[in-house]
Amino acid sequence: MNPAIEQIVSSDEAARASVDRAERDAAKLIDDAGEEAKSMLAALEEQILEIERSDIAPIVSDGQQQAQQTIEQAEQYIDRLRQKLAVKKTKIVAAFISNVVKI
Repeated sequence: MNPAIEQIVSSDEAARASVDRAERDAAKLIDDAGEEAKSMLAALEEQILEIERSDIAPIVSDGQQQAQQTIEQAEQYIDRLRQKLAVKKTKIVAAFISNVVKI
């Protein structure tokens, strides 16, 4: 074979091998970047969960306790109103009967 053609074929094979290596290297870099991104995402999700546990959960718990206290206070107020209403009904009925008896 002609030495010039052999050199071209040899250069072409070397170039193909270089392209194959570059493609493998690029694929490995992409895979490594994907794994690193997954790892970072997992770490960030854990940080978010920790923030929820340490910062948000106590706020929600306090809010729930305050809501429960408000409900209890409202129920007590309603009970007091019912007691006052019962006393007033009794007084009204007694006054009505007293007026009827006087007639």
